[in-house]
Amino acid sequence: AQAVVVQQGRVLGIEAAEGTDALIDRCAALQAEDGRGAVLVKLKKPGQERRVDLPAIGAATAIRAANAGFSGIAIESGETLVMDRDALVQSADQHELFIIAISPKRRGTDR
Repeated sequence: AQAVVVQQGRVLGIEAAEGTDALIDRCAALQAEDGRGAVLVKLKKPGQERRVDLPAIGAATAIRAANAGFSGIAIESGETLVMDRDALVQSADQHELFIIAISPKRRGTDR
């Protein structure tokens, strides 16, 4: 899995074979109504080859997440493909969705 949806410290869903769009759609209805909306988190799999199948986001992901009531998207810095950055930023701004790049610590690695 390359993506999870979390809200207030609770995992709402883990991406499986259905892909990110279906994960977002599935988790939209699972959110708690009080507090901030959920966050889509996209990270490279531990030990994943960097040349193949990296996590990716674009404007369509931002729009879908915003329409689902999410607050934002967190991506792995330097390990996520960002499709048409300008369109992504414009979509996120238009829908008041944050996007943040993070560098997660991984167990058993040098990171």
